[in-house]
Amino acid sequence: MSPSRGGRGKNIARADRRTATVDDGPPMSTILVSGVGALGGWALEFLARAPGVERVVTVKRSPWGGPSWTTVAMLGSAIEGHTKQFEHHQVDLADESAMARLLAEVRPDAIVHSATVQSPRILSGVALDPGLRAEVRAATFGMWLPWQLWPATQLTRAIELSGIDTHVVNASFPDVVNVAIWRRFGHGPSTGAGNLEVCAARVLRYAMAITGRPAAEIDVSLVGSHALLTRGAVVPHNFRLTVDGADATEQVDLTAALSSWPETINWHGEIPNSLYAGSAVKNALALLGSEPLRTHVSAPMGLPGGYPAVVGSGTVQLRLPPGLDEAEAVAINDRAARFDGIERITDDGTVVYTAESRAAMENLGYHCEAVEFDDLARRRDELREVYRRLTSEGRDA
Repeated sequence: MSPSRGGRGKNIARADRRTATVDDGPPMSTILVSGVGALGGWALEFLARAPGVERVVTVKRSPWGGPSWTTVAMLGSAIEGHTKQFEHHQVDLADESAMARLLAEVRPDAIVHSATVQSPRILSGVALDPGLRAEVRAATFGMWLPWQLWPATQLTRAIELSGIDTHVVNASFPDVVNVAIWRRFGHGPSTGAGNLEVCAARVLRYAMAITGRPAAEIDVSLVGSHALLTRGAVVPHNFRLTVDGADATEQVDLTAALSSWPETINWHGEIPNSLYAGSAVKNALALLGSEPLRTHVSAPMGLPGGYPAVVGSGTVQLRLPPGLDEAEAVAINDRAARFDGIERITDDGTVVYTAESRAAMENLGYHCEAVEFDDLARRRDELREVYRRLTSEGRDA
């Protein structure tokens, strides 16, 4: 039985235009959160208050934070009248056997995965030399891929060992991580979270403001990648917008909607984590529920980038606009990946960097042409040294 419930051919298809909500929640379920930090902690808070979730299990490798996050969520849940079960386990994803045993015991219906080796976002608050800062930006977020790919790979292997059947919603750079894992293992996360959905939400609010129409009358359709968040409309994308069924795409200044409206957002810090966490929880609940939910998802069943989709009853179906087929949408996101420093992802899951990204990384003392699964541990540790050096130089500046 596949650990990710179904294959791409079964779960990815064009969907009829329809609307639904998850207000009633899924049947009583167990959801596990792997990685309880800045993002996973927010996911835990959302789950603590979500209907239909009976049991919430948290996993964190270090002894710090996890028990406190879990206890606070339990108390917050009780304040709002819920009687959910909460439990925390200190388990390192690096220990595949221990994680597999826990999964076999807990048997989660879904996993919200947010674990990373370390978050590079703290660099946004470090006083780096302007030249170093420019090189970090030129290297793009893709430079830190091993820090997201390594924990997700360990989780995938643990699921295989456990023999359980579950959904994984990956909130850790899913646009690239999910693709690499699917190509390496032939299965992987059902979908990702955040990224494109955050862009779509911003466009929706912008459209509501300029048209004066309620959200129920506006349909946003956006195909694009993680880079849309930080680089805006210069990143390859496909955008359509209808208001009460009529095309209104030209009424929206997508550049403004994604950049400066209503305020400029620092996407490199910790503030937006609540958005990614909310997206991950919503997708997990939708996968477990029976009612289809129209939304935007990142890297569904291993496709690169993000798409409008319908999620429900354990499936993710693309909801592409008329005139755009799946191959064209995938091609858009393959081009968009270059804005995250990704040249291509090979059939075995190797992630190849662009020449521009490689040059910037070399200027930072990190020499890496591609990220290969068999070399992930070494790349993970090399990035730790780069990070240590950058933060040390920042403190000395």
